[in-house]
Amino acid sequence: MNVKKTLTTLSFISIIALFSCKKEPVACMELSSENVAVGQEVTFTTCSEKALSYDWYFTGPVGAPENDTAFSDITFSLAFSMPGTYTVTHVAFEKFSFLGESDTTTKVITVN
Repeated sequence: MNVKKTLTTLSFISIIALFSCKKEPVACMELSSENVAVGQEVTFTTCSEKALSYDWYFTGPVGAPENDTAFSDITFSLAFSMPGTYTVTHVAFEKFSFLGESDTTTKVITVN
């Protein structure tokens, strides 16, 4: 009888431990190209894990209209209007509406 009680207790503790582990998001992005010509579209796709909402934004040459552009889509395409180097920042959020834990990743795109 002691063995049965011990096994039941261990099973209960294992179930609680399994469901109480918080899994934080991991940001990941895929780009169709990291070196493009002005006007050529780049497709951006999230490959983030454990995330329910996404934020994308760009930092490029001074005056580039893309600097004021942001997306929250899983996938989208964008054509860059000015040559230069752009940093793409992708944030993956644990919950909808950009809430909860988050993780960030960046990539660089060269536009000729």
